[in-house]
Amino acid sequence: CYDFKPSSCSAVLGETGSGKTTLLRLILALIRPQQGSVTIYNGEGMEQTLTPRHRCNIVYVPQGNTLLSGTLRDNLLLGSPEATDEAMREALSLACADFAIDLPKGLDTEIAELGGGLSEGQAQRIAIARALLRPGSIMLFDEATSALDPATEQQLLHNIICAQKKTVIFVTHRHAVVEYCNQVIRI
Repeated sequence: CYDFKPSSCSAVLGETGSGKTTLLRLILALIRPQQGSVTIYNGEGMEQTLTPRHRCNIVYVPQGNTLLSGTLRDNLLLGSPEATDEAMREALSLACADFAIDLPKGLDTEIAELGGGLSEGQAQRIAIARALLRPGSIMLFDEATSALDPATEQQLLHNIICAQKKTVIFVTHRHAVVEYCNQVIRI
């Protein structure tokens, strides 16, 4: 039994194939448990079985590159179509992706499918910035910092945890994440 309390930060650790990503799929209601249940508290003290309609409360950053061809602005607006340039710059800063503003065309820089033209670490930070623009009280990160160097990863984790009042769940192999979390779950 796992309990992710509101505004907590949890690290989910385990060997490859142990079920970490499956846990995220259960939280996203993409699959149903074979035994037991996955529930969410609705803020009024009521417990509900988690269903796909709850996904609007969840922000998910999957493992791997999820950027689309187009501009950096286009990719960020997928997180929040109403986001202002100021909001995008703030999200980029929190995601340690300030480099995007310094590019010759800034937010209007064109990238290819899967972030072609960016390093893997840069693409991950843009995807995280997009996620930070999304509304939702629960943030799920599936190995979302795997391509970052340790110093950038530490700054990003600090930024996310200090700036957000959300429930954050990191699925990771990297133990650097643990020091930022108030709960560690080993699967």
